[in-house]
Amino acid sequence: MGFISGGSLLVASAVSFYLAYRTDITTLRVLSLLLGIFALAHGSYHLLFTFIFGYPARAFLDSTSVTVLIIFAVYYSKRGGLT
Repeated sequence: MGFISGGSLLVASAVSFYLAYRTDITTLRVLSLLLGIFALAHGSYHLLFTFIFGYPARAFLDSTSVTVLIIFAVYYSKRGGLT
């Protein structure tokens, strides 16, 4: 199960990074980058946790993904819409 969720989050991060690369709207670019970083960190956490790197994955990648998600929420609340 961890392999499937980790792989799907890595694919989702690639889509977010591609959207950030292609868009000209600054707010959407920053939000896509933050979401892509979150998905990359959280997907890596799931993959490493599946392959018996439990504690180091939990110590670094889980806290990193939560921190990036909080930064995403704060940025979104400050910037509001996508205008």
